[in-house]
Amino acid sequence: MKKFALIAAAASLMVAGAMPAHAAADGAKLFSKKCSMCHRIDTKKVGPAVKDMNKDPAVLKEVITKGRKMMPKFGSKLSAEEIDALVAFIQSKQPK
Repeated sequence: MKKFALIAAAASLMVAGAMPAHAAADGAKLFSKKCSMCHRIDTKKVGPAVKDMNKDPAVLKEVITKGRKMMPKFGSKLSAEEIDALVAFIQSKQPK
């Protein structure tokens, strides 16, 4: 019985190790999928260009989460990790 338990434990560890790790959210892909219909990096579209957006990460996160004016809220549509990835992507595209 102990031998079976050891074999079962080893098998479960091997299966867990073979499963892919949860991939980190890709801000560029999320932006392309969720934001690019209204926003561009360098030019205004429906919403402001990324280069003209607020640079404060807390403000960006709040606007993405809760929305503002014509901007819909994404807090219930995106995970916290995805919102953080979008904020990081937006900041990476803003002028220093």
